[in-house]
Amino acid sequence: MERVLAVVLVVACVVLTVAFLACLRGIAELRLRLTGRGMDPSAQLIIGRKLPDSVVRLIPDATRDTLVLFMSGTCGTCHGLAADLDGFADRPLVAIVTGDSAPELLAMLPPHVKAVDGEQAKAVDADLPMPMWPAAVLQRDGFMIAYALGGDADSAADLEVLWEQRVDVPEGMTA
Repeated sequence: MERVLAVVLVVACVVLTVAFLACLRGIAELRLRLTGRGMDPSAQLIIGRKLPDSVVRLIPDATRDTLVLFMSGTCGTCHGLAADLDGFADRPLVAIVTGDSAPELLAMLPPHVKAVDGEQAKAVDADLPMPMWPAAVLQRDGFMIAYALGGDADSAADLEVLWEQRVDVPEGMTA
């Protein structure tokens, strides 16, 4: 009887150890996804990084500071943000919209926002995947000068903070 109890105890300890290690691995994978570590380094958001050509081609005038918004049709916060963009009529805005409900979100965007969806949006997502939506990248001359993700990019006030991170460059100082 004692032998059977000992074997059952050993088996239970092994099963619990394996389950514990599986949980640790799951937590580690989740942390990697949330922080972006473990991803292709070229896909990480890095200030000063050249944006992929698939993004730069969508910007009407890449020499002008432009907010590039990454939104998903399945993101409720993105729908609220779309309704907030009327106050940015004087600034260049490009919205890259992915997801199944993209047409609904596209209809909510003000007319001054250049909206991109479909194959072009999929190409951008392949070249520069966002870890969450909404996301915003402030670009100048095709380079990332600031970005915001999730809760830091979900309202016009947040985008205003991002816009204010621009540094004016005197004439003749640009390449």
